Amino acid sequence: MKILALKLSSRQGSVAWLEEGRDSFVRAFANDRKHSGLFFENLQRCSREFGAPDAIVVGLGPGSYAGVRIAIAAPVGLRAASAAKLAGIASVCGMDTAAREYCVIGDARRESFFFARVSDGRLVEGPSLHSRAELENS
Repeated sequence: MKILALKLSSRQGSVAWLEEGRDSFVRAFANDRKHSGLFFENLQRCSREFGAPDAIVVGLGPGSYAGVRIAIAAPVGLRAASAAKLAGIASVCGMDTAAREYCVIGDARRESFFFARVSDGRLVEGPSLHSRAELENS
């Protein structure tokens, strides 16, 4: 199966192509409001090199609202053109960690933070929004 994976919910975006269980194309790049063009450059390179995917997986956040919107809109268009299957997962479930269970705290901006707990690659709690004081007191 040929899988295209996209993530734009954090300050580092990524485009990856996995085929036969191997990552054939992995590009990470700065992802902020000034660099969204890097996403499309890398997506175009990947598409030219490998063609149409069988499936597209998108990181759904939590994270940058604009980044998540772009990461969802682009594969919706690609899906319409290629008939690929489309799936979204919480971005925190795709973290590269050997731990079976872990927690994530991230900057949600505007003096707030998100909390999530992942077990066996599945989101089991959150993401929930908290102030600094709430996290420090819990």
